[in-house]
Amino acid sequence: MDITYKNEGSNIYLTYKFSDMDKIDTLSLGMLTNNKIPGLAQTIFAQFDMNEYVKFNVTSKVSVSQVLSGVVNKKRLLGIFGGVISAIMSAEEYMIDTSSILLDTDYIFTDVTTCETVLICLPLVTEKSLLNMHSFFKNIMFNTQFDQTENCDYVAQIINYLNSSAVFSITEFKALLDRINSSSSVAQNSNPVGTRSQKAIYVNDSENVTAQQSSIQKEVKTTSQNNFNQSIKQKSVISPPKNDKDIDQINKPYISPVSETESPVPITTPDGKVPSLMWLMMHYSKENKALYDASKKAQKAQKQVGSSSNNGREISNKQKTNGFAIPGKESNNGFAIPGKESNNGFAIPGKESNNGFAIPGKERGYEFTKTEQKISVPNSESKSQMQKFQQSYNYNNLNSTEQSVSFGETTVLDSGNVGETTVLNQPVFQKVSKPFLIRKKNNEHIFIDKPIFKIGKEKSYVDYFISDNTAISRSHATIMSQNGQYFIIDTNSTNHTYLNGEMIQSNVMTPIMDGIKIRLANEEFEFKLC
Repeated sequence: MDITYKNEGSNIYLTYKFSDMDKIDTLSLGMLTNNKIPGLAQTIFAQFDMNEYVKFNVTSKVSVSQVLSGVVNKKRLLGIFGGVISAIMSAEEYMIDTSSILLDTDYIFTDVTTCETVLICLPLVTEKSLLNMHSFFKNIMFNTQFDQTENCDYVAQIINYLNSSAVFSITEFKALLDRINSSSSVAQNSNPVGTRSQKAIYVNDSENVTAQQSSIQKEVKTTSQNNFNQSIKQKSVISPPKNDKDIDQINKPYISPVSETESPVPITTPDGKVPSLMWLMMHYSKENKALYDASKKAQKAQKQVGSSSNNGREISNKQKTNGFAIPGKESNNGFAIPGKESNNGFAIPGKESNNGFAIPGKERGYEFTKTEQKISVPNSESKSQMQKFQQSYNYNNLNSTEQSVSFGETTVLDSGNVGETTVLNQPVFQKVSKPFLIRKKNNEHIFIDKPIFKIGKEKSYVDYFISDNTAISRSHATIMSQNGQYFIIDTNSTNHTYLNGEMIQSNVMTPIMDGIKIRLANEEFEFKLC
């Protein structure tokens, strides 16, 4: 189809030129041009030099294919699906043939801020064919990357419906979308106090910090105080120091005595979480400070309970006479330490042992009484042989073995002394270009770190957000990389895009090179490759 984009002043039109073979559906054309039909783009009929045209206003709207190329959130997906459903149902009400609607993501346009979506309807007499809406929605669901930072239960609901329905019903699908939308509204309206109290406060927004903090403190003050009082009541009464040793601790916080079987009651914030230092900084007040201190005391008391009780066994730092010996401390039982005598347990070579395992070269008084067989002790000759063997093994054999092992001569790469040598291919390092834009207004460097880089003033949609220029459209332009080359696309902006002072056509990939001057409306940039 001969569909092109045309810039006329501040408006962008998708234009179709009727050919001699086309048969115009006059009823549908009259309905489109004389009515503002929900879900269908505004249509204008024009005639110039014996040629007939139909134009559709798509100013400040982005094609759905461009929106789906990035991460899609719930609001935009439901806006696109709702716009398609609305267009089909409206066409039937206005007696427009639904087969004339272009069910193609390249010719469906949406506002990235309001998510209002419109479709294109070509008023042509065509063969009757049913729109395959079932496959259309399925393809979108299975080829879209959804925003994982939000609840994606709605994705499963839509996919389950599309997979379970053999026959697609537009009314049932609309009802499903309405239920998902209503559940989202209920969830937003029923936002609890605890969730609102965790609202982020940005440091650079100094004017609103005080107001936001005061409002947050008012919301959680009552709940925090009640929670704190209840937690304090459940804790044991703190006892003062009883002897002189405790006087040194007079300035330190006291931990309430807790029995071995009783654990301190955890102190939590109104939303059920343990108060942290970050939470206190975000919600600072005297009540929250007290709540934070009490939580720290409870955690410290819990640690002391765990360290002071070991299932009824006494723990002492004194030297024990049973178990593993400590280096530097004598131990008469358990494993012996090298350099220390041990009369029980495993004996150490070079030390006498009268009990336990016998050491070669030392007599052992233990005998097997039942069999009346003594363990033979090596004689002096075998003893000397054994010592020689150990010395030679420990100090000589290992070194001599390492020196005697040979793996043949090493083949020297790129050496001319060993005949013809196959030269290995050296790695070729190619310089990777890093594109970026220089904003002339403030000399800001904007690195283009995505294959599809969007620029505009809709913060939730674009990759570079321009907040201080009202002439910029919500989605003004997109820079794309393809096979090492870079292109810029004007996404139906109101004030257009210019390269070296010349306006480019909307929705057309225009190549850009290093040093080229780019102007978005009245905002100037320079494209650079480093």
